[in-house]
Amino acid sequence: MITRRSVRIKTMQYIYAHETTQQLPPSHFISHLEKSILSVKEQYLFLLLQIREIANYVEQDAKIKASKYIKTDKDKNFNTKLLSNVLIQFLNNNKEFENELSKAKTATLLEEEEIRRLYKNLFASSNYQDYLSNGKEFNVEEDKKIVSFILNTILLEDDIFNSNMEEIFTNWIDDAEYVVEAVQEVIQKSKNELKLHLEKGSLQEKFKELTQFGIDLFTETTQSKVAHSTLITPKLKNWDADRLAIIDIILIRMAVAEFLAFPSIPTKVTINEYLDIAKEYSTTKSKDFINGVLDAIMKDLKMNNQLNKTGRGLL
Repeated sequence: MITRRSVRIKTMQYIYAHETTQQLPPSHFISHLEKSILSVKEQYLFLLLQIREIANYVEQDAKIKASKYIKTDKDKNFNTKLLSNVLIQFLNNNKEFENELSKAKTATLLEEEEIRRLYKNLFASSNYQDYLSNGKEFNVEEDKKIVSFILNTILLEDDIFNSNMEEIFTNWIDDAEYVVEAVQEVIQKSKNELKLHLEKGSLQEKFKELTQFGIDLFTETTQSKVAHSTLITPKLKNWDADRLAIIDIILIRMAVAEFLAFPSIPTKVTINEYLDIAKEYSTTKSKDFINGVLDAIMKDLKMNNQLNKTGRGLL
């Protein structure tokens, strides 16, 4: 789901906002950073919940058809196969999933009319009708395919759904890629049980750790700006720091903060992470520039025995 890389990106964005908006205190941006990280968990849970509730609407539809005064043959032979789908059963009966939903209060975001609309779209699709009539009962692979179809087509290709997600979650556009990837992993990896968490430990503990990492990185980078500049400025050679891309300098400062204040993160990991982020968020020349500056700083820190790293291989 969310990784340290995505937390680094969010932290970079809020450092940039902080340093280009001088009127507001750091605490304002830290608060928004924390909410932004926790929002990923809420989006992840909400997406799984939407899938579950669309499938569960089969039961409501069955009741509607059973209550008709005059029933057609289709009404009498209404197919409720989706309710026995192994993944839907996992989502319906997994206590850990229910606990996470309860903590996040995600269920309060559901709208019954929207679930009904999405269910009707599913029911009208040829993929769903093929699933109902293929004669493959209790087939895990077939169950996974139809749940993937609900996610990838019924939800993600629906303009109204995406507009609603943007309205509910302000970071949906930025976060959608790894939220969707996480849900897809749940679908693919759940076989004998629901593989809700992609990492060991509960979602709550994982997000607590990642949130603290983001806050610490923001704080260390902003509060040590002057001290870190004494390491960075000499490595800029003939470059005028004021004319460099602001994002490049922020990424270098964040990397230096990790070199000095995050003993458990290997220096190679730090450098690779920020080079990848630079490729996506800065100029075409940024990667080589940042790599050269960080390599020179790292060599100086090692030579002066200033790299505070614990564990084998972290240098």
